[in-house]
Amino acid sequence: MKLTVQHVDGMRFLATGDGHTIVVDAALEDGGGGTAMSAPQLWVAALGACMLEFAVNSCRLRGVPVERLRLEMGYEEIPGPRRVGPLKATLYLEPEPPDDVKRRLIGVARHATLVNTLVHPPEVDIRFAVEGAETDADL
Repeated sequence: MKLTVQHVDGMRFLATGDGHTIVVDAALEDGGGGTAMSAPQLWVAALGACMLEFAVNSCRLRGVPVERLRLEMGYEEIPGPRRVGPLKATLYLEPEPPDDVKRRLIGVARHATLVNTLVHPPEVDIRFAVEGAETDADL
């Protein structure tokens, strides 16, 4: 799997992969234009979407309506080293489900792909391309 991130202008970037494109822009306070979500916002959004995907799938398998299911992500950015700090995911489902359904949905969300990635972080290898070599991004 591979995606490409390209500089557009200022602090804006295009990320493309598998026929999809998203815009990333740094926050105003970081020198960006604020025209799109920042990379940390997109990272938190992806984590929330991944958890909600698992929750929705569990609901559908058990006949639980998902029309009024949502997840809110709370987070902060921490300096030194700069990173996303504590995360809080809150599930909402109307009408309010029984406690066993709540426990099941929290359990499946805890096993979402990106949550597992945080628990077992991948090694990050950053390097410059070597002229004439195939891309190292092809894993």
